[in-house]
Amino acid sequence: MKNPIAYALLLAATMTMAACDKTPEDKMESAKESAQDSAESAQDAAQKTGEAIQQKAEETHDEATK
Repeated sequence: MKNPIAYALLLAATMTMAACDKTPEDKMESAKESAQDSAESAQDAAQKTGEAIQQKAEETHDEATK
């Protein structure tokens, strides 16, 4: 779960640094793209967390019904 979040933050920081030589409009577009990428990474992390919870619940149920 930490990897997608760290990746999103690294991507946002990289995009911010890359925007230094751009016009204000280009900076806004880069920020928008970076925010979208971060949101997608967070969504992926949430989905993977949900899948892990579901798997753990199934394992716990299987152990309880033995």
